[in-house]
Amino acid sequence: MESEQAYKGLLILTKKYKFNELHSHIKNIGPLKIKLSKLKFDHHLCKIIVGQQISTKAADAIWVRVEKILKGKLPKKPTNNLQKKLKDAGLSARKVDYMIGIIYNDEIRGSNRRKLKTKSTEEFSKLLLSIKGIGKWTVDMSRIFYLGDSDVMPLTDLGIIYAHKIAFPKKKIEEKFYKQFSPYNSYLSLFMWRLLEDENLSI
Repeated sequence: MESEQAYKGLLILTKKYKFNELHSHIKNIGPLKIKLSKLKFDHHLCKIIVGQQISTKAADAIWVRVEKILKGKLPKKPTNNLQKKLKDAGLSARKVDYMIGIIYNDEIRGSNRRKLKTKSTEEFSKLLLSIKGIGKWTVDMSRIFYLGDSDVMPLTDLGIIYAHKIAFPKKKIEEKFYKQFSPYNSYLSLFMWRLLEDENLSI
């Protein structure tokens, strides 16, 4: 099982490179699994847009209303009425604009996990970054929590930035540094988030 392999691999690597506190942390927690999103891909991206820059509690409340709209019958093209509904659900004008760009993107709407997994990392990133409102963080989160990619370290995530200072206080946070933990960086990120006691992370 991948989570078991990642757990054992990270124990070996943290011991090898003498990251003793992180080694103990991983050993105490035990294997962690990546919780894959059960949403359709366009809804998954919309949920991420909802959660940007607001508290989890507020995002959850807004998402319940937004998801109800998305699951309903949508017009073939964006309308003022649809924009009003999304605003009334609690979204800012900017987020409404981003969401419209997602749900009316034919390639995104026609994508599923199987199809997306056939794309290279570069192709997947290019697809998402072509959409207004989506940046590197969303690409990384989608690679981990939608595709189940085992080797992603989301260096732009604030939680990872804080956790890096705890786990590796003398090391610069950069892609080069995390190559030594390949191919288990997604799992390492789960253990690093747990340093901040974020036990229920999912996208």
